[in-house]
Amino acid sequence: MALPFPWPRRLYNNKICMSERAQGVPRIELHGWDSRAHAWHGPDELTYTLAGCRHILSKLRELPGSWYGRLHARDRGGLRLSFWASIHDLGDAGLAAIDMEGSPGSALEIILVVPAGRRAKLRPDLAFEFVSFLRFLEGPESLGSEMAVHDYIERTLHEAGEPATLVFSIQTRFVLAEVQIPIAEQAERLAMTMIAWLAEKDARQGASGTDGRRC
Repeated sequence: MALPFPWPRRLYNNKICMSERAQGVPRIELHGWDSRAHAWHGPDELTYTLAGCRHILSKLRELPGSWYGRLHARDRGGLRLSFWASIHDLGDAGLAAIDMEGSPGSALEIILVVPAGRRAKLRPDLAFEFVSFLRFLEGPESLGSEMAVHDYIERTLHEAGEPATLVFSIQTRFVLAEVQIPIAEQAERLAMTMIAWLAEKDARQGASGTDGRRC
């Protein structure tokens, strides 16, 4: 039986107690789009962790607003997999894309991170611009999904209650079941890296009295 949205940290226990959150880290909500089911799943609460993220984070600290590089993982059979990934600071949000090396077509998954500390300065048309970017990449695979993706993100951005970092992960193409979990692991890795990186940048900008600028 296929899992609806297989981010590994939520396979069997998708609700994390508030007492288990890292001190000083806002609630992290994951909202996932499943292109095969043509539906959203979540929100589910993620545990903040930098396990497996520190190498990318060190690279990001040397760069002004973007990173592009390779990630490695293994599937259930132990086969080594290579992914291409990118991370970008948009000023009011973070954007990441992941693709499998040698795979034709658009990126396999797109991750939008809206930090709790940046929600007050979100551009009004963020959801529209994000969906336009998805269409530029020729995804999601399900035709006619643009409005469902747009409306859900826009509604969530406006209705989210307590201060929370919002993660929207969009599965843009169908993948084989054996590589779903490795892709999900890398997607979570990119999301956590963005959360830490953007928080560090905002802390430095706050200390210096400067405002972040959109790329």
